[in-house]
Amino acid sequence: MASKPTLGVSACLIGQKVRYDGGHKHQRFFTETLSDHFEFKAICPEVDIGLGIPRPTIQLRQVNDTQIQLVNPREDGSDLTHKMRSYADQRVSDLGGLCGYLFKKDSPSCGMERVPVVINDSGHKVKQGVGIFAQTFMDRWPLIPTEEEGRLNDALIRENFFERVYALQRWRQIENPETNVEGFINFHARHKLMLMARGGSALYQTLGRLVAGTTRETLLQNRQQYIASFMELMAIKATRGRHVNVMQHIMGYFKKKLDADSKQELLALFDQYRAQEIPLVTPVTLLRHHLRLEPDTYLMQQHYLKPFPESLALRSHLY
Repeated sequence: MASKPTLGVSACLIGQKVRYDGGHKHQRFFTETLSDHFEFKAICPEVDIGLGIPRPTIQLRQVNDTQIQLVNPREDGSDLTHKMRSYADQRVSDLGGLCGYLFKKDSPSCGMERVPVVINDSGHKVKQGVGIFAQTFMDRWPLIPTEEEGRLNDALIRENFFERVYALQRWRQIENPETNVEGFINFHARHKLMLMARGGSALYQTLGRLVAGTTRETLLQNRQQYIASFMELMAIKATRGRHVNVMQHIMGYFKKKLDADSKQELLALFDQYRAQEIPLVTPVTLLRHHLRLEPDTYLMQQHYLKPFPESLALRSHLY
């Protein structure tokens, strides 16, 4: 790809000292690995609305059955909700070009889920909130992949997130998207195996019908429907069984050209992967080796075989 995707990121996660205590939550994976492949747009909503460094901790508080407020409990519960919502509404309007966003977990401004909420009447906390800035971003840009830094420790979640990030970037790089029917069709064709790895759901069938019925006159409408369903399907995490189905499908393209030992070697790797004995990169690498020996135009264009830069090593873990 010609340019690096841009990720929004909570500023503390890349080492900026913007937290309430003047510290940070530096994630070395972000600055030592991701920074080679992505541009970062670092944001700290709490600093941006004028809260100092250091500063009193703020919290989400439930004041009745439905209303959640952002408050500063050390200043007589001063309500920061309107200030944060106004800032968030304005700030996220400029972030539609991001390919993904990495949020700080548990933050009353940036947490995606399970943020502690203080129940006003009792004072106890329940993990059922969403940070105000994160909620505003996700509501405004539902197609942009989002994750929290803690969840990225799960190899399957990490792989799925970056698959979606790079797929969204490829979608945006279609030239002349409003008139380019061929580019639209090619995008779908090159992601077919990635979609197949999510299973033969109704969404998969919907995408196929949208593409098959697209003309220059219907392109704009179909694009909108397509990318919403595409990103929804891509958010499904591919299982080992589905990966094996896709790899067997790939093998079928050149099975007749393989000798008996090569076939058995591939099948054995599929079984080892299914049994969680080896990572996905191992059988995929061998498939790519056979594809170099027996080129196939359709397979060589499939993003499934290389959905992101190999140096990210996202398929090198057992999960």
